[in-house]
Amino acid sequence: MNTRQRSVLIAVAVVIAGMTLYPPYYYPRGDRLFRLTHGYDWLLGGGYGRVEVELLFVQLLAVCVIGAIAYVLFGDKRP
Repeated sequence: MNTRQRSVLIAVAVVIAGMTLYPPYYYPRGDRLFRLTHGYDWLLGGGYGRVEVELLFVQLLAVCVIGAIAYVLFGDKRP
């Protein structure tokens, strides 16, 4: 593993940590959704908000796939 690959792994880890600290969160308001991104406010606050787990999973999957592609592309070109 070279320095660029290590940088890609660190960047992916930071992005994943950020997404888990501030998940996609919303309050249902009738027919409309009021979107917020207040991190763990859904856990600590008293409200009827909801975390969009499906969207969070898709975001995590996309970051992992893009990170894996970048990791392979930054690999050594030696045969």
